[in-house]
Amino acid sequence: MPRRGNSKIYVDDSTFQKRARKLAKKLGVDEYKFVKEQTGILAREVAKMTPPYATFPKLTGTSVGTAKDIKAGEWAVYNDIKQICFIVPNEVAERARRTTQGGPIYRKGQIVSPGVISSISLLSAWHKKNVGSNGRTKDLDVPLLPWVPESLFIEYVKTMKRNVGIAKAAFWKAGDNLGAKGTAVAGIKRHAARASGNGKMKKTNKGPYGLIYGKADGLFHVFKHLPRLERNRLIKAVKRLEFTGREAAKKSGFKVR
Repeated sequence: MPRRGNSKIYVDDSTFQKRARKLAKKLGVDEYKFVKEQTGILAREVAKMTPPYATFPKLTGTSVGTAKDIKAGEWAVYNDIKQICFIVPNEVAERARRTTQGGPIYRKGQIVSPGVISSISLLSAWHKKNVGSNGRTKDLDVPLLPWVPESLFIEYVKTMKRNVGIAKAAFWKAGDNLGAKGTAVAGIKRHAARASGNGKMKKTNKGPYGLIYGKADGLFHVFKHLPRLERNRLIKAVKRLEFTGREAAKKSGFKVR
């Protein structure tokens, strides 16, 4: 079965592999080549189903992602970070920082904020601390929100937006390593060199075996789709082999209905 860890997904479903090998034997095609092809396509389809996406992905076609998907991801980044910050003008933040000397901010005897965040490193640490198990930021009450200078917030959001698409790139890279046809939108391909994803083949005593792997924030959301993706790939694999069988029969001179 597919396995997940902390922002990691291994897709190595034994049932999928076993059926793919069985299908290949049935029509006498090269098992290794067929399993590799189908595992690569599965990786590509996992990439399509990995956030961000502007609309729910279709599994048709060979291209992964759209410019609208990347825009949707950038908007999600902005909203996620904004949810855990109280953005104030630079001069207001600086005045509060000097007044409180790093402590909480009070108004009429009540704490209205735990303090001012005044550096990228502190904002990054606060962001990581408040990301839930689903990869999204927590919904905090206003008194728990630190004040963040507007310019610092903009700078940090701009930095984080550069990572949009890296989760998709992890599995697109895995499929590409296995020879899956197709390309990806520029916002995904730009991450190919640093994305943590891979696809490889192994030879076991049961036959050829394909393994795809991806690691990135955001993969939590794709895990629930994996069983459906694998069923869908098996159905398409059967159709692929049936077509291959008919074409082979035609070339050999047999009549095909």
